[in-house]
Amino acid sequence: MSQILTHAVDANKILLHDLYFAKKKAPIKSTATEVACTICDKGLGEEVSVTAKKIGQKIRFFCQHHLPADI
Repeated sequence: MSQILTHAVDANKILLHDLYFAKKKAPIKSTATEVACTICDKGLGEEVSVTAKKIGQKIRFFCQHHLPADI
C-alpha cells in the first residue's frame, strides 16, 4: 500500500489517497529438510541440539550425545 498527498482545487484542502498494489505471490521451491544426527536420527524435535561437522568433503550432523571429542 502507498499513500499520496494531493492538493484539491481549493488550496486549503489536502487530500490523502490510499493506493493498493496487488502483488503476485511467488511460489517457493525449496529442497530444505530438517537435520538429524547421523548416528541416532534424533533432531530438534526430540529436544537435542544438532551440530554440523565437516568430515572429508561431506558435512555430518551430530547430536550432543554423539558429538566427536575432537571439535
